[in-house]
Amino acid sequence: MIPYSSIKKFLGVIFISQLSLFSSANAESLWEPWSSMDFESGLDSVNRDSNARNSTRGQSSSIQWEEVSAKNSLGYSIIWEQITDEELRSNLLLVENLGNKKIFKRPESFEEANLLYKNIKPSKDDYTFPLRLSPAFPSTNLLKDGETELKVYTLSSFSGGAAEGSGNQNYAFRFDYGLSNSLQFSGFYSTADDPLYSKINSHTSVNTPNYWESYGASIKFPLINKGNLRIAIEGSLESWNVRSGGPNIFNNSGGLVATKNFIGSISSPISWDIKDNFQLNLISGISFLPENQGAGQGGEGEFYGNNIFAGAGVIWSPITNLRFLSSALIPFGPGNNTFDSNLSYSRQPIFNIGINWDINPRIGLEGRLTNAFGATPSTGILTLPSTNRLGYYAGVKYTPFALDSPQGELTSRENSLSKGGITVNTALIPPDGTTQVWGNIDGSGNIFGYIGQSLSNTFQLDIVNLGRFRDIPDRGGKRGTLVRNYANNDGIKARVGGKFVFFSPLRGAPLWVSGRVSVGRSNGLQSGQGYTFSELISTWEATKWLAININPKLAWSGFSTAKGLGIGANIKLLNNLQLIPEYNLVDQKNGDNNGTLGLRWMFNEDINLDLYMSSAAGLQDIGQLLSADETRLGARFNMTY
Repeated sequence: MIPYSSIKKFLGVIFISQLSLFSSANAESLWEPWSSMDFESGLDSVNRDSNARNSTRGQSSSIQWEEVSAKNSLGYSIIWEQITDEELRSNLLLVENLGNKKIFKRPESFEEANLLYKNIKPSKDDYTFPLRLSPAFPSTNLLKDGETELKVYTLSSFSGGAAEGSGNQNYAFRFDYGLSNSLQFSGFYSTADDPLYSKINSHTSVNTPNYWESYGASIKFPLINKGNLRIAIEGSLESWNVRSGGPNIFNNSGGLVATKNFIGSISSPISWDIKDNFQLNLISGISFLPENQGAGQGGEGEFYGNNIFAGAGVIWSPITNLRFLSSALIPFGPGNNTFDSNLSYSRQPIFNIGINWDINPRIGLEGRLTNAFGATPSTGILTLPSTNRLGYYAGVKYTPFALDSPQGELTSRENSLSKGGITVNTALIPPDGTTQVWGNIDGSGNIFGYIGQSLSNTFQLDIVNLGRFRDIPDRGGKRGTLVRNYANNDGIKARVGGKFVFFSPLRGAPLWVSGRVSVGRSNGLQSGQGYTFSELISTWEATKWLAININPKLAWSGFSTAKGLGIGANIKLLNNLQLIPEYNLVDQKNGDNNGTLGLRWMFNEDINLDLYMSSAAGLQDIGQLLSADETRLGARFNMTY
């Protein structure tokens, strides 16, 4: 359901556009675009314009001709310039730009009204306040009636420990929905399948397989809401599937122990708004967890048990879209929330400190340092299984129907750059609502495919990123370890991620700057491990025909970290033909330098074909940091819609 506030904004634009249809044909009325919070003032301005027109009725409307000089009244010479269709569309309703104040004429069609709606600058009230400080620490803040918030996040250690890999990870998804202004529903799912971080002393020769899967729902509603003081209550009910073995940590059977547990939690957060930008939070609650596992499977062993807890936290917002959060939860038992390599259980405080950065009201990034590993209300009190150590929380928040970053339409040139490079990325993404699909094959048998969706002008989600490598040389060392685990001939390499546009010339920046992160695992015979790929991308349009891309990137795993710097260009030869030279300068201990030369044929703004020759191992992530023995010829077909 679309939030009422967004409907109100949009209908305001439509309402004013309809008024314009009944205005005098000879009236040249101008209006100023309102923010999302001054819709009523916009209506007042229309009424004032209408009264002004009525007051002039009866006056002479005869045309008076006057001779004017070659210079206008301000003393500047008149300069005539040809503008492109893209520039015309981007400034369709713009009449005058007075510094930070733009004057527009009233829209006269749905398309014009929609264009102006997309250029509304978000105000403070368009940003939602954090719904929780950590998975086990809800705030008293609620979504409004009909509002929706989606979040994908992970909690992980910084290394894989005994299990190796890039970390011991718990992946999670959460859905929040405002059933009313005083009742919020949440659904969630999380899964962690890495072996235990520490080797259990009784299993010194092998890693101990471990699997957690949680899914459930929670309800939050207010109890007291008086001035700056609010008290709420949240309750959750969850299913928690736990598997260990073999050997397992619950008995000496040496086999697998698998149990489905029904768990839950009740908590009561208290919030006090000390200032508009500073909120103090207190909480008390209980997490209902099983005391043992393994009944009927070779003997029962100790597990966490119920935990009563209390905590405190703060939320500070120095600017509208940036918030710093910190919290601590202290378990009092009677159960425990951590165990070590000796299977000795104990209680440890859960700490959490980090930031929420909303790129716009629709897209937000979250990052924390924390020793928590559980991703749900009931399990969020737990540390990493087999140890208590500092890790991280990373999340992406998506609020459908919220305002996007205001942005004009891409020019034909910018649209072509938004399709990306070949092995060196560009910082642009297709506009909000656009789906991008491409497929790639080369002469050595590499095959890759991609589907992405722009959920905002600032974020493109990698929905599908699949492929296979063929015949990548090993060469030994750390570089060979990466090839054997992540670029081998076995199985499909599957990845998910997204690209975030931080700065754009369409929003006043001198160049495009974005970041992209992806995660995934090999489905091969030799490796179930994964790696994290990240890149920082800058694109500078030096001229109308030359764009330069600078692209630091790294592939981080438990075996080694391959690092490189991509340098590329897009040279416009003809309106529909582009030359794309690229080079990746890579740390030689973990990867290989490689180069690519491509030609891009633009059939139209939505379809293009890349023909290239490259010494890179492949187009997918880590393939850009490795090389093949011979130069490969390849093709990639790209389509957006």
